[in-house]
Amino acid sequence: MFLNKKRREADAMIMRAGENGGEGQSDPSVIGVKIGGKEQLYSAYSYSGDKLNPEFSNYVLDKAKGVPIKEDIKIRIYSAEGIDAGEVEQTLKSHYCAEYKETKKEIKRLSWISVVMTLLGIVALTALILVTHFTENLYITSIVEIAAWVFIWEAVDYFFLQRPVVKAKCILIQRIYTATVEVCKGEQAD
Repeated sequence: MFLNKKRREADAMIMRAGENGGEGQSDPSVIGVKIGGKEQLYSAYSYSGDKLNPEFSNYVLDKAKGVPIKEDIKIRIYSAEGIDAGEVEQTLKSHYCAEYKETKKEIKRLSWISVVMTLLGIVALTALILVTHFTENLYITSIVEIAAWVFIWEAVDYFFLQRPVVKAKCILIQRIYTATVEVCKGEQAD
């Protein structure tokens, strides 16, 4: 990939460091989170303590991206005060269930938009055929042709480029939802 020998060596060194866990963590499937108390776990605006802190949620999502797909995710929460593991697991499941449903809606929305754009592109191509058959106005045919290809390209963009990204996020949320949650009281992350 690199023609320069120094760059190849640096690339190999970085790749070896990534295989060793990157941050000194021996097991890449374990997401270690250190929290000071419940206020870091739950949203400050949640009355009953059932809404997850967005910062915590984003951290778990970001760390879960690095877990190999063949391995199950384990979320290990280190806390100085006593936090109920069942309550934490229920809150995580509730939060990621809602996020999963939103992501599924987004996938459906992108699919429908791509279908509509495809149909509009076909209508525009049909109009292009009719316009070229009945008139020889270069301006009108150029505008209709550009519109047709824009609609078709947008359909391709939504279906083949944007939808897979959202589907990957959906799979990641599934993996987090099924993760094993451990709460370690009074322990420090290694």
